[in-house]
Amino acid sequence: MKKPSTKLAALAAALVLSAGTALAQDLLPLPPVKQSGSVSYVSGGVPDEQLPAIQQARASYPLVIELYQKAGAKSEYTSDAQIRLKNSKGEVVLDDKSDGPFFLVRTPPGTYQVEATLNGKALTQRAVAVPSKGSRRVVFVFPQATD
Repeated sequence: MKKPSTKLAALAAALVLSAGTALAQDLLPLPPVKQSGSVSYVSGGVPDEQLPAIQQARASYPLVIELYQKAGAKSEYTSDAQIRLKNSKGEVVLDDKSDGPFFLVRTPPGTYQVEATLNGKALTQRAVAVPSKGSRRVVFVFPQATD
């Protein structure tokens, strides 16, 4: 039995690497981090190729906001919701539009009020305790035909 030639092995390795590189190029990186005072945040998840980066990053953000909209019997991702975060003093520490169904927020630990508004329909989550370790998930589901 003959051993594969060095050239053949190098060609096979190059094909495997180029296939992996092509797949990695199809996936999108995490969107840029934005800043609002002491709060940093990322919003995204659209297109779907961005989801792996969002899923990987969510563990490093103490507040994860997810946005859905009813579509018949199920819920679908939605975006373009206005997200507003108020601290325990009632001061707005974040107010921005979502670029996708995920809004990852890095803020000092404490109690916050989170509000999401989509086309005039506001949903509020009161008294969200953002931990010093771990993550808190807040899910907003807008009614069908909000847009």
